[in-house]
Amino acid sequence: MKYAIALAASAMVAILATSVVPYVKVLGVAPDIVLIFAACWAMVRGQGEAMVVVPMAGLLRDLTTSDPVGTSVLALSPIVLLAAIRDLRPVESDFLPTLAVVAIASLAYSVVSMTVLTAVGENVPWGTAMLRVALPSMLVNPLFTVLIYSPMRWLTTRPKRESFGVGSAVQL
Repeated sequence: MKYAIALAASAMVAILATSVVPYVKVLGVAPDIVLIFAACWAMVRGQGEAMVVVPMAGLLRDLTTSDPVGTSVLALSPIVLLAAIRDLRPVESDFLPTLAVVAIASLAYSVVSMTVLTAVGENVPWGTAMLRVALPSMLVNPLFTVLIYSPMRWLTTRPKRESFGVGSAVQL
């Protein structure tokens, strides 16, 4: 059931990413809501589910854009690795590591996407693309993360912390 919901949500996000979001520009770039959705899913739901949902979202994105099929699947794959930050718990908040994952994944997505386009023979101006797309997207995508992260976190059930002994003095 959770993957059916993820499929429907991924399809909706991919369609929105190609139809509405290009008209929302901040610093000259549109937010990449498919990347934000995939990163939020990985950080909220974990790496196990991310291994299924991230490629699914990437494939649906590729089917709605003119990029070569598989480009987004490949470019979004670092999100699954970056989701390991969730288990490290560098800070008490879950939202701050999600912002970091979105920013790093934005840069990785741009670099991988430009590499694939160069490999298939497209002329990619790397310097201009890095300055006008990759770096601004590292700032813009985290700004829009709260719009996807908050409802996803709210809808996700959290396991209850188990306690041992009297009260919650000793946490397991």
